[in-house]
Formats: sequence, C-alpha cells, structure tokens
Amino acid sequence: MLAEERRNRIVEILNEVEFCPVLKLVEQLEVSRATVVRDLAALQKSGVIAKVHGGAKLQKSDPVQNEAFYTVRINKNRRLKEAMAAEAARFVKDDTTIFIDSSTTCYTFARELMKHHFSRLNIVTNSPAVLGIPWENGSPSIIVAGGELNKTFNMLAGLWVIDFLDKINIDQAFVSASGISEKLNVTTSNLDIAQILNKVTERSNTVNLLVDSTKLCKREMINIYPLARCSRLITDDGISAEHDAMVRKVTELFIAPTGR
Repeated sequence: MLAEERRNRIVEILNEVEFCPVLKLVEQLEVSRATVVRDLAALQKSGVIAKVHGGAKLQKSDPVQNEAFYTVRINKNRRLKEAMAAEAARFVKDDTTIFIDSSTTCYTFARELMKHHFSRLNIVTNSPAVLGIPWENGSPSIIVAGGELNKTFNMLAGLWVIDFLDKINIDQAFVSASGISEKLNVTTSNLDIAQILNKVTERSNTVNLLVDSTKLCKREMINIYPLARCSRLITDDGISAEHDAMVRKVTELFIAPTGR
C-alpha cells in the first residue's frame, strides 16, 4: 500500500471513531508502528488530524480539506472507474428507477450516464456530487435521500436516509464498496455506508456492484453482506483467473476492458 493510500485510509478510519490508538491503526493497515507514526506526522502537518497521546483524532471539519480528500478518491484508479462505468451504463433503461450511491466509483458512473439520452429515468441518490452533474443530454428526474451530510465522504447518511429508502421501490441499484474479502463478503470501513447499502439492496430488484480488481480479496472492518446478494459484479480486466472463478460461483461477473 502506497503512503497516499495509507493516509487516506487513516482518515477514513478516524472518520468513524473519535479517537484511534496507534496500535489499532497498525493492525488495520498491516504495517509497522514506525510507518503509522510517520503517516500521522504527515497528516498532522497538513492539518487533517491531531496526534494525541497514544493515537490520533480528526481535526475539526474543514471544507477545503474535505474537498481535497474527495478529489483524491475520485482520481484514484480513475481509468478503472471509467471502464466500469461504461460497462454498467449498458444495463440502464428509461422508464425505470435506479439508485446511485455516494462512492466516487458510482459518481464516475453517473457522469457516464450524462453522455446518454435518458428522458424518463428516475435517479435516487444520497450523493451531493451526483446532484451537481450538468445533465446535458436528456432530463432524468433526480430524487435526493434526505439526511445529515457526512462531509468527509460527501454523502447524505443517517436514519432519515434509511427511512426514506424504506418507502421506495428501486429497479436497479448501482453501488460500490471498499473491498470484497477472501470469504466473498462485501466490506466497508464505514457503518453508515453499510446500513445504507443493506437497505438499498433490500429495496432493489437488481443490485449492480462496481468494484475494481484492486479491491478483490481485500477485507475492511465491516461486512455489509455476502457477494451472493448482488445480482452482478462489474469489475475491470485486471481481475485474476483465480478471483474470476471465485466470483462466478456466487454471482454474474462482467469485465470491463481498460485497453491496458
């Protein structure tokens, strides 16, 4: 894991808890204590976190830092996200209701939809970023799940979102996750995300999971649900033969070409 990836991961972990001990970060990141200490020092210098005795906590929310963190996430594996987005767009039809989650992968998917002409499509989302997309072709209806804004992840979350989702019927959900574990569980580091994706899956006829090949056999802190609950997995052509075979045992697999 590169230093930038580790530091982004530390921010994600600290977004979940008020304080995290250094030893817990060592365990989560699977690196040495010295490496974690260096990463915390760099994050403190940039003003993102505050080091306290034995661990760290996030600094008070800063809009500029939050925007920068979100931009970093969008640009990470961007070519893979764009390939998956183009593949996923093939499954979208007019006269349907779809859900698009708050992940940067699904934001990229939403921007791909902008290239198509959907005039009778309903899009439900908890992503403020999706709301800001300039829909030049077609005019889909955008329906926003209410809730509290999580500034770090740029998403609407909380009980209001769950209550809203419990009242609607979704034809297709397009969602992403932090990883898929060796036991084929879809995983995340964020409890709000886990709760929202569980409810979305419950309310959807079809669930499309967009996860790039670098996240396969990657376990995060929270299991959302078994991969088998997803109707299909859309990933990129970096998937190994071993992982390909594992996935096909439990769900449909669609591989997006990246031209690599």
